[in-house]
Amino acid sequence: MTKLNLLLDQMLLNIEQHIWPVDTKLPSERDLATSFNASRATVREAITTLKQRGLIRSLQGSGHYIQSSETNTQAELFVWNNVELSHGELREYRLAIESQCAYLAASRATQTHLRALERAHRHLKHAHITQDLKAEGLADARFHLAIAEASGNRILAQSLKSLFSLLRANVTQNIGTLSRRPETRLRLMKQHTALFESIYYRKPDKARTLAQEHMAFVDRILADH
Repeated sequence: MTKLNLLLDQMLLNIEQHIWPVDTKLPSERDLATSFNASRATVREAITTLKQRGLIRSLQGSGHYIQSSETNTQAELFVWNNVELSHGELREYRLAIESQCAYLAASRATQTHLRALERAHRHLKHAHITQDLKAEGLADARFHLAIAEASGNRILAQSLKSLFSLLRANVTQNIGTLSRRPETRLRLMKQHTALFESIYYRKPDKARTLAQEHMAFVDRILADH
């Protein structure tokens, strides 16, 4: 993945998750370059690309602003069609694709993917240690998204990314429930670390098994509440 594509993914995530809501003025090119560890030339190219996609508008003398797009995520389409997704349905979806994502990530992740996954795991550990449940829910979801990205399968990655807001809510709710039992949260963190290491050290079969065990464990614990 090129630096431009990586930056675009990061900026799109901020837009999709309403970290940058519609009509938000973007930070300066210098601040964006610092925040995303990118050159200002790459930032300018990313902004141009997002403008072409209709996600950003520029006002002369004022700056760049987020605008709504006619392109809708899968999550938005579900809402518009009055389909109510249960957390059970979402967990079934995750179980169906995340074990395969883990297997593929361990098989063929690039060094860029592995560095991104390592950062995601580090952020997850930090949120866990500080017991910031909201941050942990977001970091947990981003960790699983990083695995999907590392799979190298754009369909799998985009599918999970499109449902990221639902995934974040699901994970955050799970952590809120599991936080009543600190030993359970600790076990979850150990599972994430084991999954990360199996991918990082390229053990595909183990990664797939650990992903399956992780989701089965979450389902089993939640079923008791």
